[in-house]
Amino acid sequence: MKNIFKILILLIIGVFFLQTPAFSAEKETYAEIYEKLEPADFEYIFGIDPYQAEDYTKYMYSPYPLFRVGVPFIFKGTEIKPGYYILTPRKKDGKTYVLFKEQGRVKYLIPVYETDLVNPLFYDQYIPEKKKGFWEKRIKGASDFIGRLFPKKTQRMPAPKAYIDVNDIEGEFYQVILYYGEQKYYMIFRQR
Repeated sequence: MKNIFKILILLIIGVFFLQTPAFSAEKETYAEIYEKLEPADFEYIFGIDPYQAEDYTKYMYSPYPLFRVGVPFIFKGTEIKPGYYILTPRKKDGKTYVLFKEQGRVKYLIPVYETDLVNPLFYDQYIPEKKKGFWEKRIKGASDFIGRLFPKKTQRMPAPKAYIDVNDIEGEFYQVILYYGEQKYYMIFRQR
């Protein structure tokens, strides 16, 4: 009985010792990720996103989420000041960036350190659907009927669903996760 008790205590102590380095390793990982990321080495002419016009004609309304920044976000030499920004993910030369746009112009280019797929049930769980009234259902039905009469090319698609999550990482970093359509885009910023 005493041997079982000693083994149990040693097992519990061993588990606690193995978990302690994992927490400090995670903190170092974010610092390492931040240091490895390189700022964008290009700019858009006059701050105009070349694919913006295509996106706005393809979808029913602006397909990108509006993000309110309440505190300064710092990435290397760039400080994103508090305000409202439209976030737009783009790929360039095999790297993924998120464009922070203000009044239709690209203000900041922030590199993404990781992309991932969104869980198919995520939007159903975290973004409530507006319940349609009687007239809204009738208008939608009429619109769908007219849409079936004409080629699909003339119809605009609904914008992809989007969600933004900001995490404070031990008072040193902000992790911003942009959920856009079927992709997640991870960005990291230093706090003041």
